[in-house]
Amino acid sequence: MSPAQLAMRRPVTTVMVFVSMVVIGLTASRLLPLEYFPALDAPVVVMDLPYQGSTPEEVEREITRPAEEVLATLSGIERLESRSSSNGSRIELIFNWGTDTAVKAVEARERVEAIRDQLPSDLRRINVYKFNFTDQPILTLRISSERDLSAAYDMLMRKLVRPLERLDGVARVDFQGIEPREIRIELIADRVVAHGIDLADLQRRLQEVNFSDSAGLITDGDTRYRVNPRGEFRTIAEISDLVISDRGLKLSDIAEVRYTSARRNYARHLDQKYAVGVSIFKETGANLVDVGDRVLA
Repeated sequence: MSPAQLAMRRPVTTVMVFVSMVVIGLTASRLLPLEYFPALDAPVVVMDLPYQGSTPEEVEREITRPAEEVLATLSGIERLESRSSSNGSRIELIFNWGTDTAVKAVEARERVEAIRDQLPSDLRRINVYKFNFTDQPILTLRISSERDLSAAYDMLMRKLVRPLERLDGVARVDFQGIEPREIRIELIADRVVAHGIDLADLQRRLQEVNFSDSAGLITDGDTRYRVNPRGEFRTIAEISDLVISDRGLKLSDIAEVRYTSARRNYARHLDQKYAVGVSIFKETGANLVDVGDRVLA
């Protein structure tokens, strides 16, 4: 008996089957999350080594080449690409399809950490992450104002970024175009030369007196005390009054110390006005439309 004949002989059963399929389809359509890209993990590991205040040539020589040499020994690499700039080094490792990038990301970090003593001492962070097609912002916003936003970093983080990060389905929020305020020491060249100040010694002196560390525990009978020596600067005046030579010379004698906005190497604009940028990333499996509605609500 053919399917058509079976359907004609049992019309009620046939109708119930089709109604069930429609109900299941409608239910599934409401449960399935909407995605902009398919959930596909590319065999790519990216390593960022941020290093400010240098030249691309120095970054390539001091950071990129040593890192490339140890990363090239990883198994399964199909191609290795790198870029050096005044902001640091970026290395992309492209592996063969089927490679477990989670394991390779850990191995890549371990290889570079093993040569940390060969890299610049002031290289602070090694960022390693996996590339994913879904790891793209679902919303990119620009915010401009009649008032100057260059000094509004803390306020925007508190009133905008942190509330967005707490929304259900939001994985992270990237904030661009504005940096936190910083303490800037601007040396006066003729005074530095006149007093014979060695800049390397000055930098070392600043690092030595500005620290916070843990020195372990002290046991006194049944009581334990945690020892946490601190030498952190708390005010601009403390930095200015720092004695930097045996002759009693102070930092304020050769430099101006200011608490000011960080210098921007790039900027965001909206309608030809300075703006800050906000990129919102959703969690894996979260509904794209629902997350977007929560952000814009």
